[in-house]
Amino acid sequence: MANQGAAFSLAWQRGSDWEQRAKAPKFSPLQLPGISLFPNGLPRGAIAEITGRRSSGRTACLLNILAAATRRGEICAVVDTNNQFDPASAEAAGVCLSRLAWIRCSGSVEHAIRSADLLLHAGGFGIVHIDLCETPAKFLNKIPLSYWFRFRRAIESTATILLLSCETPQSKSCSVTWLQTKAKAFHWSGAAHARLLRELRLTASFRKPVLAVPQSLTLAG
Repeated sequence: MANQGAAFSLAWQRGSDWEQRAKAPKFSPLQLPGISLFPNGLPRGAIAEITGRRSSGRTACLLNILAAATRRGEICAVVDTNNQFDPASAEAAGVCLSRLAWIRCSGSVEHAIRSADLLLHAGGFGIVHIDLCETPAKFLNKIPLSYWFRFRRAIESTATILLLSCETPQSKSCSVTWLQTKAKAFHWSGAAHARLLRELRLTASFRKPVLAVPQSLTLAG
């Protein structure tokens, strides 16, 4: 009986060790020193979302993430649904444009989704970003939920991060991370006819995983 108990205990331990190894991430998270909300980095092989209204700081957070990835030598892609991406602002934020593929879709959500599908299944990208900001709800509501499950399946065993930005969350249960941003204060300088934005203070909170207390961020111009 003692031998059987020891064997059972050893088998249980081995099974537990296997389970822990299975749960361990296959790829190291993307470290984001510029955003204190991600002390452990952004998980790879998963979908992340950044939501917020216009001028809420969502674009600044996005560019910070792209800058961190391209500085590491990773190739990234921006699927620009409404042709809003500004390369000059991205470069000023530290994004290496030579490592960035920019796909302009001229307002077509269908083209944006198809482009993302091709990029994700082609592989080799550190980040694929789908910008759905300023897209009317009537078009967003036509995106089948099955696409987000398809995208999640395509990247779950890879180092790719699918990053979505929109006013409202889109991928539902398929996302692992959801960051919501809200503008808190704007600080301007210069004369009334030529004012420059020097600093944006915003409140960012995780809606997934849920954190009880929102955190304040300061983005300097």
